[in-house]
Amino acid sequence: MVGQNWWSRIGLVMCIVASVVSVSGCEFNMDNLKNNSQVKATQSDSEKEIWRVFRFYLAATNEFNFDSVKYSHQHVETVQQARQNVPLAEFKVRDYERLEQELIAAREAGHSHSDLEAATDALLPVLHEVVVAVKELDTYYKEKRYESDNYAFAQTQLEKLSTLIDAFRPKYDAVDNLVNTYHKQEGERLVKVMRNNGQANGANMVEMMLIYSDIVDHIVERKSDSDFQWLKEQKNVADGIGAKITAAEAQNRLDQQKHLDKAIEDFIADPRIETEDAVVEQYNELVARPVNFKLLDNVQKPYVPERL
Repeated sequence: MVGQNWWSRIGLVMCIVASVVSVSGCEFNMDNLKNNSQVKATQSDSEKEIWRVFRFYLAATNEFNFDSVKYSHQHVETVQQARQNVPLAEFKVRDYERLEQELIAAREAGHSHSDLEAATDALLPVLHEVVVAVKELDTYYKEKRYESDNYAFAQTQLEKLSTLIDAFRPKYDAVDNLVNTYHKQEGERLVKVMRNNGQANGANMVEMMLIYSDIVDHIVERKSDSDFQWLKEQKNVADGIGAKITAAEAQNRLDQQKHLDKAIEDFIADPRIETEDAVVEQYNELVARPVNFKLLDNVQKPYVPERL
């Protein structure tokens, strides 16, 4: 994702199988599918190992994206107050330390995709510098050292942190975009497997979510420069697929779909940060709605995601 408005993509595998979601962050998750015997039969041992490791990256970026979106206003307010020399109990911003720990765990888990590993290796050094800078600011405010230096360290450290964040963003986006790409590829594979297995409702649900994920990506990345005609067309396609879902168990998610559609329509009519945030919020609500895939299709051995 590009820019500050990292959103939650709960992954097809993470939320089936849990944003993206993470938005913010939540990508719809496909992970629990892998425990089904039919699912295992669709992948080789090497493919299973790749997915096992990939889940670490998906979890790390989902969590960071979700935190960024859910607490974005608090994070911005903290920095603004710090720049205005307001006393703070703590310097609470995005959880860069947890992101660092989880990406290190991903690198230590084994081998996934070589380009994702390379992008992570490029990100980790600057991410570590960000973590150190944030910790130093947090300690500074907790110890109330601003009382003795009249906020001199805070102002110098905030400038340093700003420079580090500028270096962090494109490197994080490179990792996040690769995670999104591979996650989408897996989602498309799942749609094919589910359709071949006679799971029309499940396949339609996953396909609908893939389209909404593309819509939200487009809006977050292009903002007021979005292709509004394309957004309308894609929303109509998603609506058409959703209309084919007949299972009563999907109704709560289909009801939330209407709220997302309204948010997309509002953004098209008036593209600004408030309507963009509303799209992200409603998407995250959509992917967070539980769906029991076991109940969507009456087949003997369904390809079953536990969440989407």
